[in-house]
Amino acid sequence: MGNISSLIGNNQQHIQPSGVDYNAVTNKNLLPAGWMDGYIESAEIRDTRSGTGQYIYIAWRTSDGQHLVHDHINIKNDNPVAVDIGLRTLSTIARALGMESIDDTEQLNGREIAVRLAIEEAGEWPARNVIKAYAKTSTTRPKRASDLDKTRHQIRGNENRNQQANFRSAEGPTGDEIPF
Repeated sequence: MGNISSLIGNNQQHIQPSGVDYNAVTNKNLLPAGWMDGYIESAEIRDTRSGTGQYIYIAWRTSDGQHLVHDHINIKNDNPVAVDIGLRTLSTIARALGMESIDDTEQLNGREIAVRLAIEEAGEWPARNVIKAYAKTSTTRPKRASDLDKTRHQIRGNENRNQQANFRSAEGPTGDEIPF
């Protein structure tokens, strides 16, 4: 748990790790790039290696529990661009979770959220998954534009069939009888 509001207000605070050993990931297989549903297993505030900044460390786990992917969101850094990117990422996470704001990392723990994964090659280090974006889970995420076009086409087709059926029923049994 960590109070994010106090950090953004330049009040330094360090939250101790929750005791989860993030290096003990049993399945090192890479996930395919793309959107995937899961949940935030743990979120906490950590100091940067240089000791001059802080970031939110997020451990995101796939819905099936088999894979763990880590993310670092800068919230205090000498580089104002890094902080701006971090705050925008937090805003995106809050919207995806249906929250107006995030004041404490504890609010993130256990929450379902989708992430867009990529595969990052890191020179002498093995390739790894990285989180590129956050969104609502697939059950609540808006459809892609191509899916919306298909849905619109299906609705229009149903409307046309309904209009034709209504026109036929208005004609009456023979189609040329007009009641007086």
